[in-house]
Amino acid sequence: MTQTGQPLAGGLVEGRVVRLGETVRREAGAWTPTHQALLAHLQNKGFPAPVPLGLDEAGREVVSWLPGRAANWPWPPALLATQGARQVGALLRRYHGAVAGFAPPSPAIWRHGAEAVSAGQIVLHGDFGPHNLIWSGGRVSGVIDFELARPGDAMEDTGFAVVRAAQLRPDEQTRPPGFAAPPDRAARLAAFAEGYGCARDDLVRAARQAQRDEIDRIERFGAAGLEPWSTFRRRGIDDLARQELAWIEANAGRLV
Repeated sequence: MTQTGQPLAGGLVEGRVVRLGETVRREAGAWTPTHQALLAHLQNKGFPAPVPLGLDEAGREVVSWLPGRAANWPWPPALLATQGARQVGALLRRYHGAVAGFAPPSPAIWRHGAEAVSAGQIVLHGDFGPHNLIWSGGRVSGVIDFELARPGDAMEDTGFAVVRAAQLRPDEQTRPPGFAAPPDRAARLAAFAEGYGCARDDLVRAARQAQRDEIDRIERFGAAGLEPWSTFRRRGIDDLARQELAWIEANAGRLV
């Protein structure tokens, strides 16, 4: 008899991912062998990501449970602090170093379909936001949910991450994470840049492009009925991305 497990909070569809003992289980698909190979590579590099454990008797993908607290709303105090953005940047740099050289199985199938890793590309996490980072004892200690991994330029991940870690978005969107007043975005962006090891103006350019790309993916994949982009489109995530892009465009000069 298949055990269902405890539904985990977070994500756009509650209960789609469950915890069972010290494992996490979710739907599998054609992309699962690629994801499991990626996690195995990261384990070999000593990167703090879940251990791939194959499929269960119900055909669900199984990975290990990472102890700690996911940074769902409200964020943990360490992430609300400006230096929390530095930790996020540093961990993303560590991920990009660990994933370099990963050769996906052939054919490489991702959630959006088949795509080879081209010269100069790496395999991006694809959703490197606070909601997929685990915190423990005031430190970021792990990364989860590689569902949207895909080939791309490293700065795509970086731009996506800094929008969220530095809160490059309208004031009203900074309240749900737990900020009583809009944070000092320039200070948070500078902290992220220090952690990742890049220039602040490069981050702002990457943030702009990441939002454009996010909007494009939701429009293209969502219109084609692909999940999770179809749900993103239905929930208006593309509209939120447009608002963030407009905020970045209007405030870019004050961030660097």
